[in-house]
Amino acid sequence: MSNQHLESLANQIKQACLKAAQEGFEDAELSGLCREGCVEAALSAIEMVDIDQLLESNLEDTEGS
Repeated sequence: MSNQHLESLANQIKQACLKAAQEGFEDAELSGLCREGCVEAALSAIEMVDIDQLLESNLEDTEGS
């Protein structure tokens, strides 16, 4: 895998984590959790990011090019 592909994969993972954290925080906030609870929900959301799916998708893209 080239450096360009690795960088792309890293960016995809970073974006997925940021999106999960933001959505987890917002959902918790709408549910009425305190700030600490919202942060915990955001961290849990990051833990649930499907890294395997991102890797598989990236490998398929790499093999197709």
